[in-house]
Amino acid sequence: MAEKFRILSIDGGGLRGVVPVLILREIERRTGKKITDLFDLIAGTSTGGLIACGLTVSDNGIDPKYTIADIEKIYTDRGKDIFPEKNFLKTLISNITSLKKPKYSANGLQQVLEELFGQRRMSSCIKPVFVASFDLFNNEALLFKSRHALNYPENNALLVDVCRATSAAPTYLPAYKFIYENKQRVCVDGGIFMNNPSMGALIEVTKYHEKAPYNHPDLKLADVSILSLGTGHYTGEIARQQVESWGLLDWASKITDVMMQAVNQTTTYETEELLSAGNFLRINPHILDTRFADMADSSKKAYNYFVSLVQSDILGNPILMSQLDSFLEKLQEA
Repeated sequence: MAEKFRILSIDGGGLRGVVPVLILREIERRTGKKITDLFDLIAGTSTGGLIACGLTVSDNGIDPKYTIADIEKIYTDRGKDIFPEKNFLKTLISNITSLKKPKYSANGLQQVLEELFGQRRMSSCIKPVFVASFDLFNNEALLFKSRHALNYPENNALLVDVCRATSAAPTYLPAYKFIYENKQRVCVDGGIFMNNPSMGALIEVTKYHEKAPYNHPDLKLADVSILSLGTGHYTGEIARQQVESWGLLDWASKITDVMMQAVNQTTTYETEELLSAGNFLRINPHILDTRFADMADSSKKAYNYFVSLVQSDILGNPILMSQLDSFLEKLQEA
């Protein structure tokens, strides 16, 4: 029987990360298995990186420390700590001050991550993880990999550092400064180049499959399956005549989301073309309401919108659910 390798890939998208969390909750319900039992590698960028680390971190090296319900509480209970809601006056002040500094302090996110992970490191993850960030100080992509962490002590980063580095979204949160591989790092959100980490994870496994922690010496590309979860695709259009006249200030508030969407679509195309038929499934609902496109919206209305969106466009879509069931059945044959 051919070897199989199963990858879960989770996009960035701030508090819209509740979308993949709700999908993962449904997957556990349908299969009766934990996510860590269904996948051999979990890749994530930004909020997806936080989910990947949260799902796999363990205190005993066998069982995950947190359940899907625990991860969901980050979005339901702690969203306001990470991205505090602003009234009209605070929003106005924030829009002015954000011309010179990020819209939000990193204090709330730092506190949440410290509570979740404490001093635990990448070696605490019971399944391999792959998390993307970009190091401005050294002008290089920074990819946190369990393969590196298990083989080189200087690569065994604190999970707090990994999650802070991958989620420092430009204009939203300050860049994150820390030491990694004995080098000074100043990191921003990996979403600027790899918001959908499917392709990065695929390259990692197809090149290093015979090495620990993968240990699949005979693995072929045809044996790799990827479930790629998005955080919602905003379909609102920017009128062409507006864009033509836009300057620095106009683009500053839009460029992050534009880059994320472009990267997501390109990666989806590349990954789907490379993998065998039936070995790739992308789930990413359309956000039709402009009011909820902001990935930093911590309001109850935004959360309810995304719960409803998942229920109607994903769980309530019989064709998509049939595709998911077939995909999950194939995963469990591995």
